[in-house]
Amino acid sequence: MNIRFGKWMLTVCLAAMLTVLAACGNNNAGNAGNPANSPEAGGEQAGKKLKVGYYVNATLGDKSFFDSVKRGVDQAVAELGYEAKTIEGGTNQADWPAGLESMVASKEYDVILVGTSQMTEIVRDLAQRYPDQKFIFFDDAIKDMPNVYSMTYSQSDGSFLAGAFAAMVTTSQELEAANPDKVIGFVGGMDIPVINDFKAGYEQGAKYIDPEVKIVTSYIGDFANAPKAKELALAQYNSQKVDIVYQVAAAAGLGVLEAGNEQGKYTIGVDSNQNPLYPGSVLTSMMKNLDTTTFRALKMFKEGTLPFGTQEVLGVKEGGVGLAKDELYEQYVPQSIRDKMDEIEEKMVAGEIKVESILK
Repeated sequence: MNIRFGKWMLTVCLAAMLTVLAACGNNNAGNAGNPANSPEAGGEQAGKKLKVGYYVNATLGDKSFFDSVKRGVDQAVAELGYEAKTIEGGTNQADWPAGLESMVASKEYDVILVGTSQMTEIVRDLAQRYPDQKFIFFDDAIKDMPNVYSMTYSQSDGSFLAGAFAAMVTTSQELEAANPDKVIGFVGGMDIPVINDFKAGYEQGAKYIDPEVKIVTSYIGDFANAPKAKELALAQYNSQKVDIVYQVAAAAGLGVLEAGNEQGKYTIGVDSNQNPLYPGSVLTSMMKNLDTTTFRALKMFKEGTLPFGTQEVLGVKEGGVGLAKDELYEQYVPQSIRDKMDEIEEKMVAGEIKVESILK
């Protein structure tokens, strides 16, 4: 009886063990099949916080481009539970490759956020050498890389709005600082394709309003030299009959805004809403909505739905770009111009106005 009872107990125990093992196997299979928990998809695992690294190939404090991305990162920390670290690479371009590679090689980050056309080759090289590192790349495209998601902005779309706006300002009889000459200004950071795409859209928008409007263009040579930017803007105002300047120069562009304010003339800000910097002088800003689209990308990464290996182009229709229409815009911009800008935006969303980009 004892021998039979022992054999019976052994059989029961073996059956119970097999049941437990089978249950564990099923649970593991369920987790493996859930893209939200997959490290390849970007999902959180076992309550671990995702960590994002933001590499700035410049410095923060531009009140524009890089600061806007940082706001999106901060929002992801506050609302999505990310951990984040920002590294400022400075203005010496020779430091950027090693600075970014140090972040990648540390293997600390689930995803690294970096952007601008100046970083495309650096990121492409690192993405090839570190295929397990995921990158979110903004403001330019890195194609055919399975571990890189690119989000670009139709700066030509947004700049079309800026150009149309400037053309109406320079011919306005309601704005005291507008002179009789149909001349508007453009100050870019560098003579590079992405900046020239801003310029192309600006010109198209101005010509849409009035084919006789002339555009005066100057380049600073970098995105940090605010004194030089101010000097170029002053030259446009004082000797080239310009009464409104569109600055596309990140931190350097602050010099343009300062010049406009000192001269009692008008400017258009860029990337973020810069209207409050000099109310009544900065009449509007062409915003690349880097903050909201950065948050959107990090949210999709957390959910495991960010389409790595692809590029998205975000224009007026998608809400990626647009003019800053705050209370200062309402206060200082004549109603006739505001109404016309609303009409133009509606036509762009409906596809009735097509803006040509120089980027392919």
